[in-house]
This record gives sequence, C-alpha cells and structure tokens, in this order.
Amino acid sequence: MAFADAGPRADGALNTKQKNDFDNLLLLCAACHRLVDGQPEEYPNDVLFAMKQNHLDWVDENLESQMREIKFPELEVVCSRIIDTELASSTGFHTLPPAEKMTANNLGPKTAKKITLGLMQAPLVADYMQSMVTHVDSEFPERLISGFRSEYDKHFTKGIRGDGLFALLELFASGGTADFDRQAAGLAVLAHLFQVCDIFETTVT
Repeated sequence: MAFADAGPRADGALNTKQKNDFDNLLLLCAACHRLVDGQPEEYPNDVLFAMKQNHLDWVDENLESQMREIKFPELEVVCSRIIDTELASSTGFHTLPPAEKMTANNLGPKTAKKITLGLMQAPLVADYMQSMVTHVDSEFPERLISGFRSEYDKHFTKGIRGDGLFALLELFASGGTADFDRQAAGLAVLAHLFQVCDIFETTVT
C-alpha cells in the first residue's frame, strides 16, 4: 500500500506503523518505481506482493544452497566487519528457546524461516568462535556480540521492531553484499547469536 494517502494503491485505513511494516515494503529502483506508480492498474497490490514473494523465495533458495558451503574463511570475513573493540554492557549468553524469543521480539514466519536456515550452520559458527577464543582473542565472542548489539540498539532506539529490525541486522551482518556466500555466513552468525545470547530481547515487554 502507498505511504501517502493520495498515492497509488493507497489505503487510508492503514496507520504509519502498518505502512512501514516489512510486509508492506517493496524496494524498487527509481525507474521501476516510476513505472509501477505510473501504471497502478497494471501493478495492483496482488501483483506487487507476488513480485516481492517471488524475489524472497529466490533469495531463500540461493541462501539455502550456499549455507551448506560456508566454512571458516566466510565466517572470518563477516565477523571481521562486525567485531567491536569495545565490550557491550551486556554480553551474557542466555539460551532461550527460539520460539519464545521470536514471540518476545514479534518476529513472524518469514524471519523464523531465516533463523532456521541460519541455524543449519550453528555448530560451525560455535566451532569458529571457540577457535578464535583459543588461538586469537579470548574476548572474541563478547566483541562480536557487542558489534551486533550496537547495531541493534541504533535501530531499536528509532522504534524499529520485529521483522524489519531482523532484516536490518541481516543486512549489517552481510555487509550489504549481493554475494550469497557472504549473506549465508552473515545469517549463520546472526542466527547462532540470536539463539544463544542477548542481542535480541529475551522477555516480552
């Protein structure tokens, strides 16, 4: 639905939060944006939602394929970007069943699918982190968490929640790259830390 009440495909019944919800957002280049908004009869809501879903399905298929291929080098690339020189104020590891944590963070089925996909490589991520602790930096996990937590807090203070916030952290983890190996590695790290530590909220507020 359009953000502006007078825009094409507008729905005045939606509030600002609903308009900005991840499920209602579609990222287009400037040329496609003009094309779609200039011909709303050719691009009604159902067509746009289908376009978005087809793209998301394509991304998921490529991520799943690449997820099986990632190794320590891919994890090293993404973690080197994320790691913070400062320790977060709260870096404890609090294992919480993913379903409960998802409820606490208002995460939907699409994000649940992403987390499940990323957790395919949770043992590899855990092994990599332990290797770094043993051979490189004893505070590596805490610094990694701190990097994620800083990014989380930046968006959280702006009022971003739920699937949109997870999507931004996923983008942060991959460095915004189009390479699926980096995206898979970033998602694997994010999903593992989602499960075992306090990057996300651990209680319903």
